[in-house]
Amino acid sequence: MNQGGLDLSGRVALVVGGTRGIGAAIAGRLQAAGARLVTMSRSGGDVGAGAAGTGSLETLAGDVGVKADVDRVLEDVLVRHGTVDILVNCAGVIRRKPALETTEADWTFMVDVNLKGVLLAAQAVAPAMRRAGRGRIINVSSIGADLALMNRAAYCATKAGVVQLTRCLALEWGPYGITVNAIAPGITETPMTRGYLESDPVRRRTMIDKIPLRRLGQPDDMAGAVLFLASDLASYITGQTLYIDGGWGLGDLDW
Repeated sequence: MNQGGLDLSGRVALVVGGTRGIGAAIAGRLQAAGARLVTMSRSGGDVGAGAAGTGSLETLAGDVGVKADVDRVLEDVLVRHGTVDILVNCAGVIRRKPALETTEADWTFMVDVNLKGVLLAAQAVAPAMRRAGRGRIINVSSIGADLALMNRAAYCATKAGVVQLTRCLALEWGPYGITVNAIAPGITETPMTRGYLESDPVRRRTMIDKIPLRRLGQPDDMAGAVLFLASDLASYITGQTLYIDGGWGLGDLDW
């Protein structure tokens, strides 16, 4: 294979939440490696040019937290492409609030998108992967799955759930040739985080100072890891979560 085993030619990839930020970078990277790329987002519509001018990304509208939407999108993908070889669950939302101010609606919203949606999408693609005898599922968690983050109790809880769900699915579906892994990004500059980071230059500098590599993550830092996990090079890796945080989670540099 070309690209040292990273060639995804002929494979169908579905990226949930693939129109912005980390998801868009992942979609572009998979497409550049040869995958036939479909993204799912609540807004739908065409995303535009893929990585390195590789063409348009086909995008279908649907809410990953609604089973009927997920099933409809999956049926559409199967009609158009016949199968799904790679699923990336990247849809994510956050509402920063103290735990005492987190409402039931806040909790439900984040659980539906960040955690329930991962299960629904995985359940939708698993039968096709089982028939094929192979498949790759990569879920996007967060460093908040392992580290407590101020005013993000609900977010951290959902992302920790993604890590454990990844392990459980890997255990159940391994006999069918399906690998299930996750990545856990650290602080990454995306449309979702940019306003928060830019609103306080001191906060931004403090965050960077806590990272051994002395920079914030970029969406393409995450996309390269997903490409590896989706490829044949990762065929014997399952149930794992790869933390991509510039070393932030290693400990306190000043202690």
